[in-house]
Amino acid sequence: MKQHFLSALFVLGLLARPLQAQEVGHDPSGAEVAPLGLGGPESVSEQLRQAEEPRESLYDWPFFDGYFAWKQQVRDDYDVSFGLQLYGLYQKASDSLAGRDDEALGNVFRFLGNWTLFQRESGNLGRIEWRLESRSDWFGLQAPGSLGGATGVAALAPGFGYSDNFELDLAVINWTQGFANGRAGYAVGRLAFDAYVDAFPFQTFSRGFINRSFILNPTLPTTGIGALGGVVKAFVTDQLWLGAQLHDANAASGKFDFDTVQEGEFLKAVEIGYTPSFGQRKTQLIQFTYWDKDERSAAGVSSGSGWALSAAWKLDDTYFPFIRFGRSDGGGGVAAETAVSAGVEISRPRGEAWTLGAGWARPSEKTFGPGLDDETVIETSYKFSISKHLTLLPDAQVIFNPANNPEKSSIWVVGIRAILTL
Repeated sequence: MKQHFLSALFVLGLLARPLQAQEVGHDPSGAEVAPLGLGGPESVSEQLRQAEEPRESLYDWPFFDGYFAWKQQVRDDYDVSFGLQLYGLYQKASDSLAGRDDEALGNVFRFLGNWTLFQRESGNLGRIEWRLESRSDWFGLQAPGSLGGATGVAALAPGFGYSDNFELDLAVINWTQGFANGRAGYAVGRLAFDAYVDAFPFQTFSRGFINRSFILNPTLPTTGIGALGGVVKAFVTDQLWLGAQLHDANAASGKFDFDTVQEGEFLKAVEIGYTPSFGQRKTQLIQFTYWDKDERSAAGVSSGSGWALSAAWKLDDTYFPFIRFGRSDGGGGVAAETAVSAGVEISRPRGEAWTLGAGWARPSEKTFGPGLDDETVIETSYKFSISKHLTLLPDAQVIFNPANNPEKSSIWVVGIRAILTL
């Protein structure tokens, strides 16, 4: 199986070569476009781009103007972009298991940036990307990532990703290379797997959803943030792209450890995607991902495989609906054997957005044990900007039939999130 995925990486390189004859840096409509961008919204370069987007807000805080002018000067003089991000999340559940807390408060801190060493007019570039990161609980409460276990939720964790054991780490450090007129590229180094595996517009902490059903397809496996690996993607026509990737299956978040790759156990994935045009690849897309994860012998986790199908199609400046499916054999430490979710983001004035979604999952017997009920979640949130750099997102979820809490037919989880971007 490993040989097949390595062969896919090689074949993609060959497929990308004919693209060099295409028109430089333009979409078929004639609009100028940015280079490919290998990752989804959680990738370093995409997070930096989003932070620079103009947005309206309730208040303007001019005392940050000097700082942002300095950042712009550094970018102009040295081709170095950077930023600070702080995510804070408080959640309160309607019930919890005996002896467990029903409140959670945690944070995610990031210092991220990239250094573009060269960039040609064709859109080809070479850059170093980095992300220094930590995730922890706050003020003696458990982290939101633990709230699912505390309430008896199995697959559809209500605060997914806000863990309490992610120490400060250089979680991302890689070389990203663009070629084929910016329509193909690769990245190699320490990678955040969730920025590449089934990369999806709502697979991020920065939009409205925070339940596992929407943040990361529950049928997909995980590995530590900061796994040694490589990814390559290429547009083989104006509408069709292919991708392949490899990540160290034993990497652990918050630990700068290269030794785990010596185990020779990997998470592998290949994908095919469609978009109407290169310039619409982030907002109108359909993609299919097949993955395979080796057995983790020392950890006692079985091998697994599965697939995911995701579609998002922005209709206009207001409505952004999506739907996702996933199926796995339950191995690889996945949360679910089968899952489906759908929802919509509705944009409002001043950069505000309302999200509403529903998801269903069948918990993995290999991960959680047999005989568990299927779980269903409905989540809604509202995003509004206090200032250009401070966003608040109140959120409410109801999870039906929490699999590890059979005495409860439903659990409510309400919370509020703050995002500071500097």
